[in-house]
Amino acid sequence: MTLPRITLRATLVLVCLFSLPARAEERLAMPMFPTGWAESFARPGDQEIVEYVPPGQTAENWQRKITLEIYHNLNNLPLDTFQRRAAARNREVCDGVVEGSFQSGVNNGFASAFWTLGCEGNRITGKGEARYTKIIQGASGLYILSQVWRTPAYAKAKGGPNIPALEIEAAMAFLTSAVICDADNPQHPCPDNPSRNANV
Repeated sequence: MTLPRITLRATLVLVCLFSLPARAEERLAMPMFPTGWAESFARPGDQEIVEYVPPGQTAENWQRKITLEIYHNLNNLPLDTFQRRAAARNREVCDGVVEGSFQSGVNNGFASAFWTLGCEGNRITGKGEARYTKIIQGASGLYILSQVWRTPAYAKAKGGPNIPALEIEAAMAFLTSAVICDADNPQHPCPDNPSRNANV
């Protein structure tokens, strides 16, 4: 299965709102965060990482996960630098790679980009992987949000990873709806819905 193109336009159909602060005024709003998913890993610091998995999965046995990276006070690197780094890491550990096009634009007033990566067979785990990634450059932090699947090893030429279409649609809606917002800045409005906070 070919990894589909993700649109750059944010969707504001809201289910629930998580927010993760890079500074007091700026936050990452994730209106369509999947219900029931829980934090499975967190590493604080200037380069924070938080991971979430669905019910019944863990940091070790995950089949799907959301990974959030926050680079505090980083605002001077081109966004495609991170895509190139991710693709290089993929090539180092994978037998067979799938690299989608880099798509850049503006999301809620901030520079943003999307890309997809696939790993037909990870040499360490023996599994296949598919990753959809959205990156947003905020005013005082850079945010990388990914939805990742771990699948049986696959071959793109034979149809790609076996991921249900509904999971792909949900992941795309989640990523496209995520925005950096600032309640005090009308150029970066926050979704006007009851919020739920996840402190990192």
